[in-house]
Amino acid sequence: MRAWGMAGFAAVLWLVSGSVAATSGLDGVSLQIKLDPDRALLEGRFEADPARVDPESLRRFRLDPGIAVDTVSLGGQSVEFGRTEDGWLELARAPEHEPGPLVIRYGARLPVQEEARPGSGFLDPQGGYLPPGTDWYPRRPDAEPHAVRIELTTTGGHLAVASGSRVAEEADGGEYRATYEHPAGRALAVATGPWVSGERAAGDATVRTLFPEGLEQGFGETYRDQAAEYLQRFSEEIGPYPFDTFTMAASPRPVGLAFSGFTLLGERVIPLPFIPHTSLGHEVLHAWWGTSVYVDSSGGNWSEGLTTYMADYQFKRERGEGREERGQWLRDYAALPADEDRPHASFRGGNSGAARIAGYHRGAMLWRMLEDRVGAEAFRAGTRSLYDEWRFREADWDAVIAAFDEVTDEDLRPFFAQWIERAGAPALALTNLRREERDTGWVVRGLLRQADDHDPWDLYVPLVVDTGAGHETHWVMLNGERTTVSLETSSRPRAIAVDPDWRLFRQLAPDESPAILRQAALDPDTRIVTLGNAAASEVAPWLGRVPDIAEDSDGTRILLGSHSSVADWLEARGLPRNPGAVEGDAGTETGPRAWTVPETRLVVVSGEEPEARREVAAALRHRSHYSYLLQEADGAWRTGLWSQPGVWQRFDDDE
Repeated sequence: MRAWGMAGFAAVLWLVSGSVAATSGLDGVSLQIKLDPDRALLEGRFEADPARVDPESLRRFRLDPGIAVDTVSLGGQSVEFGRTEDGWLELARAPEHEPGPLVIRYGARLPVQEEARPGSGFLDPQGGYLPPGTDWYPRRPDAEPHAVRIELTTTGGHLAVASGSRVAEEADGGEYRATYEHPAGRALAVATGPWVSGERAAGDATVRTLFPEGLEQGFGETYRDQAAEYLQRFSEEIGPYPFDTFTMAASPRPVGLAFSGFTLLGERVIPLPFIPHTSLGHEVLHAWWGTSVYVDSSGGNWSEGLTTYMADYQFKRERGEGREERGQWLRDYAALPADEDRPHASFRGGNSGAARIAGYHRGAMLWRMLEDRVGAEAFRAGTRSLYDEWRFREADWDAVIAAFDEVTDEDLRPFFAQWIERAGAPALALTNLRREERDTGWVVRGLLRQADDHDPWDLYVPLVVDTGAGHETHWVMLNGERTTVSLETSSRPRAIAVDPDWRLFRQLAPDESPAILRQAALDPDTRIVTLGNAAASEVAPWLGRVPDIAEDSDGTRILLGSHSSVADWLEARGLPRNPGAVEGDAGTETGPRAWTVPETRLVVVSGEEPEARREVAAALRHRSHYSYLLQEADGAWRTGLWSQPGVWQRFDDDE
């Protein structure tokens, strides 16, 4: 957050009486923040007691160069300081346990929301946001995490929330005041808005909503009830919720962000009916992974994959949708261009495209494979061990691995190493199949191999046998290029498949991998062929950019135009005219649509008018994990995947 506006703005002196005494028990560090949304003004006061804080850590601070410093004083006496262009505030000397508090008074005029850059802070009558890691207060990165008290004052009818637990709150005339305490804060965040407050108890914690009045009336109770359930669930699974309050606050931006003790949800997101039952749980779980057990991201961000697995995936698993979710992750990976493939360790953040696949999908599959390997109880024990040992400390991958290692009898480091550090994925095949009848049953024999014979993966592979009595799963260790398979079953085997339920992160076989629409969004080199009055900008709501016009037919391409123009273009090249020509069930509705052309890298978006095509593009933002998207006569969207033969192999001697 480099440009706060008027860097020369002098902070107005703002004192809260008794602030030194108020920091008792919190290492002598406090922040006092006043926010005026009508004037977009931030006024701040940092205070620390050198008798209780390492004086050397009070020598240098991170503070955005766009924030003006009014004074720096020690025990009431002015202290010389300097500012650097790269965001450091440096005192002429360390306090050296001198009597009296070190006080830094500062302020800035913040940008309003419309003028703020993505990820930066803003403040106006519609809302305010001071993001973590943007140096909106004097930070001491080398001393983090550390205990801190945050005293907030807002005007203009705004309420406010900050990192940590709310310990006090009051309204007095036109001012609102709230105090938050964090036992081990780092990269603190604050949000404000024209909200009303709702509360309910959740065990030892208080669950709060800070929503605009209309959203509070329509959705506040639902969000509080769901959050309370999540807090109870994760407390029982992992360990006690680490704060006294959990707050859900509305943001004018379309976000879902987690911080210590609170989450920000977009005002347009909150009314979506599925959010309280899906995405909210993800943000609540970050109170354990990411904002309680902190991430040392030097070796990669482990928290998003673990959070996705223990929240989003488990919710679907409990609804009987776990297999389909895993299949969607693998289809997304199959649609990823090879040069965009990234190892899990490369993931630092980001929620779209190749970053999402590397961080969320690869990560969640890692934990799914670990649970298959060590068992559900050992997995839960590992999460409890990680939380107990690393709460309010930064955990890197070594710490995470050690927590799971100590609750199992095997060395898990080789398992983690390959799934964290390697890009790519194994491709598996089962050949030379035969079956033999014995007095006690049947034996299935074959050769299981992986395509990468130069650097084979170490795998725990599920082979599923279809018998007259049902399906049997047999686990096979494959730690080389190939291994012979010998499986015993009491019933006559009819067919066998390698990982038909997608429990491994792997390359999908051609017969199980239909083309999906996301291939165009994942490829940064996607180009577009426009027909008639179609314009490349029509697909920007989906891609987030305007693609270049295609000069050839190689690579990933979007074909854009009216139904008739794209049908003629496709037919001239010997390709199916419409989705109904690929698969009859896809139909030939006259509404706008998008679909993939099998065995090509071509995605078709068609509609009779530009507005209709833009509507398709907007719908694709959340539906591109399918092969086709069709708008029916009533305006509803119908989605589906092209049918595939699958991976089941019948035995050659089957009658």
